[in-house]
Amino acid sequence: MLICTPEITELPEGMGNAANWIAAKGGGLGDISAGLIRYLHEDDRFDLHVVIPKYERQILGLGGVELRELDLLGPHLQKRGIHLVRDSAFSSSPAVYSESAAHPRVQRAQAFQRYIVNQLLDDLRPEVVHCNDWMTGLVPAAAKSRGIATLFTIHNVFTEHATPHELDRDGIDVRRFFKELYFERFPDGPFEKNWNENRVDFAASGILAADLVNTVSPTFLHELVSGACDDIAPPSLLNALRDKHERGAALGILNAPNDVIDPRKSRWATPFGIEDVMEGKQVNKRRFQERMGLVPDPDAPLFLWPNRLYGQKGVELLFQVLLGPLSKQMQVAIVANGDARTEERFGILSLGSGGRIARQPFSEELSELGKAASDFVLMPSLYEPCGLPQMEGPRFGALPVVRRTGGLKDTVFELEVEGNAGNGFVFDDYEVRALASAMERAVAFRRRPFSEREGTIRRVMRESFEKHSLAQTAKEYVAVYERLLAERDSSNDE
Repeated sequence: MLICTPEITELPEGMGNAANWIAAKGGGLGDISAGLIRYLHEDDRFDLHVVIPKYERQILGLGGVELRELDLLGPHLQKRGIHLVRDSAFSSSPAVYSESAAHPRVQRAQAFQRYIVNQLLDDLRPEVVHCNDWMTGLVPAAAKSRGIATLFTIHNVFTEHATPHELDRDGIDVRRFFKELYFERFPDGPFEKNWNENRVDFAASGILAADLVNTVSPTFLHELVSGACDDIAPPSLLNALRDKHERGAALGILNAPNDVIDPRKSRWATPFGIEDVMEGKQVNKRRFQERMGLVPDPDAPLFLWPNRLYGQKGVELLFQVLLGPLSKQMQVAIVANGDARTEERFGILSLGSGGRIARQPFSEELSELGKAASDFVLMPSLYEPCGLPQMEGPRFGALPVVRRTGGLKDTVFELEVEGNAGNGFVFDDYEVRALASAMERAVAFRRRPFSEREGTIRRVMRESFEKHSLAQTAKEYVAVYERLLAERDSSNDE
């Protein structure tokens, strides 16, 4: 079993003493990869191997080791099933998906896949390869040419392109699996013309060549194939996925938070559980308000923005809401990074807010403290493949405020206090007034009697652990791997 992932937050200790040094995170893919790998490692049915880029700056910073020590550990890690892809494209990169003139993202993706395609597939001869996102999009085609079953997981709708000539120049000879690739134009005509001018689409190639494809929530799959995301996703990705869906080879598997996301085990917040949630949140609220520079106010409805300040996340909706009168009824804490212009806009907004609005750069410490302190978590996304904060927040007693899209639709339902149902506040239209209305309902809940809020928050916390677990997510992926092996065996028998 080989898992190819461009990012990861941690590896199981059982994969070697140095495994806990190996981490390079860019988003939710790193979290779900880490959780899935941990469960598979504990399953004796799998001889598990993991291949990831060797992002030296992140790994050395986490482990406190020298580069020479890390290089010497390479053979030991391989024996434990950890394969680090070494290349200059990774050694100086400040972040997993950062763009630079010296080493653009597409070049790093090619360096990563070159090792997998040219060496690792033949060295390991895995029965199943699980590829994640566009940075592994060429691998399913290469695996298919070797008779290896593949699963391709779509975590987002990004892609990159390169001509066969450019790939060949970077050491990836695609002639062996040329027919399994997805080109920008149908590859008829002279071979040389396609070789030099017709670009390969990485994400669409992964979808086309893989035996099975999955998105990270059932609703996001439906949105992609039904046309709801036609203005968002590349047509190439949509066309390839719709073809797979029509063949019954596409499915949605809902992500889940890591098991360590638990207020009882918090490293950075004052720990609390379901029974003492109200007291615990008040203690953390005081700490968080002080850290953020917010006015100390135990009764202020406190909203946390846990995501990057990107357009996809609905950042403009929030900005417009905060310009209006509703902002005077609440506090909003933004623990996130964005482009310089967006950060500047929120910085100016916070300066004039009288301590009601604050932004700090993202850190895991401050983000976890924010969930433990806040009453609500904001996710008004334009689209959302899955999302994790709307499942993590309720574990800390912070109810989500979300737009009904993608994984948010699968995990958040309108709160009904009297009916003892629901876990958050939901809106449909991607409009400022719709978000404002949902936030008003949240504020109204915060003003309910203490006993009503306490009972509801305890219920939501309990259900958040019961309904969304990595164990269940891993079980669904294992079922997909078993399906791949069964279909391969059936094909061989024929």
